[in-house]
Amino acid sequence: MTIDSTAPVASDALAHVRLGALEQIATLGTPTKRDEAWRYAPHRSLGELTFGPPIESATDLLTDASANIDKHIPALDGPRIVVVNGTVDLERSNLTGPDGVRISTIADALLERPERVAAHYDVGDDQGNTAIPDSFLAANVAFGVDGAVVHIADDVELDAPIHVIDIAVAGEAHLGDTHNAHCSGMIVHVGARSSATVVETRLGFGTDFGGSNVRTTITVGDEATLEHVLLQDVPTTQIHLSRVDVTQAAGSSFRASSFNLGASYGRLAYDVHLAGKGAHVDLSGLFFGFGDQVLDQQITVVHDAADCSSRQTYRGVLDDSSTGVFNGGIDVKPGADGTDAEQSNDNLLLSNRAEINTQPRLEILADEVACKHGATVGQLDDTALYYMRSRGIPADEARRLLINGFADQMVDKVGIGTVRAWITHRMGHDDV
Repeated sequence: MTIDSTAPVASDALAHVRLGALEQIATLGTPTKRDEAWRYAPHRSLGELTFGPPIESATDLLTDASANIDKHIPALDGPRIVVVNGTVDLERSNLTGPDGVRISTIADALLERPERVAAHYDVGDDQGNTAIPDSFLAANVAFGVDGAVVHIADDVELDAPIHVIDIAVAGEAHLGDTHNAHCSGMIVHVGARSSATVVETRLGFGTDFGGSNVRTTITVGDEATLEHVLLQDVPTTQIHLSRVDVTQAAGSSFRASSFNLGASYGRLAYDVHLAGKGAHVDLSGLFFGFGDQVLDQQITVVHDAADCSSRQTYRGVLDDSSTGVFNGGIDVKPGADGTDAEQSNDNLLLSNRAEINTQPRLEILADEVACKHGATVGQLDDTALYYMRSRGIPADEARRLLINGFADQMVDKVGIGTVRAWITHRMGHDDV
């Protein structure tokens, strides 16, 4: 990974924080195979990414072929924010929310309400020390100066989901001749006792090599509830890096469903901090790989308060020469008594060349906890295939039905019918 050395840092209240991150990129360097969290990543391709500041305007960026983005995304009512190559496209966005909901761009918030985005750029520890784990997060802090800010007041119940669409358009004409990757951000605050749903759809256009680096920061207030759905479907000529950082207060509930489908290297990382007593998180995901794709899930849930519960349920379907990665961690801190945590990763290999690397991690430093994990790797059941074929079902259709049955258990977790339909169509079995 390199950066545009001539790139300026825009002037605003947090410019000094981003300048510090920019200076750390050279020190951190591009992750290598010695970094456990990046062990199976395509390091040569990552080294070819070059980051710089976002474009000034996204209005005319999409070509005629991709201008109608509605045919590429789930059909949802409610507010939506469209981000193209790191800049909000105001003409394609609808920032008007219901009472109690304020939606703005990060660029505007940096200038007008920096206190609402400060935590997104604060990557220090409790002692004030800088704690940037890798150069890609540093690049996002430095160059991710636009995106969406969703602030939901206390005691608000939203009926319609909020939709954030992040689009990566590859090629020098769209990113400039100094860099081939962009950074953007998403900041969500759910007030006490409120409930909401946020859908993030990641798309891409163009056949050139490029990359997108998107970071989402979420805070869920006391007794609040948030459903978060992440759909990653950028072209396989591009690299997509995604990080979701979540902090939960007492009695809150966070349910996340991720679908890692596109990109040559698609990385979805969740870092969830259960900071308040009785908080609950349910993380589920499906990664579906073909060709030479590498689909990487990096999951960490930190239990830092008493009586919290967490669930991690991930499934992988891998064909051709694709590779899947699941690195799931449960960290129980001292004093987090009464922790109840479960983790599972089931994988279906459709080819002898496909590969899965699954690694559960448990670190328990508290008493009276219940933690368990498990992982499975298998192929299609020959007995089931024979049974279906003996009843007149063609071999290809029987194979598809078994794959669908395995994958659909993750799809069914999504609470929005139109999103489930989009995923079903994307996986090519909406006629079953």
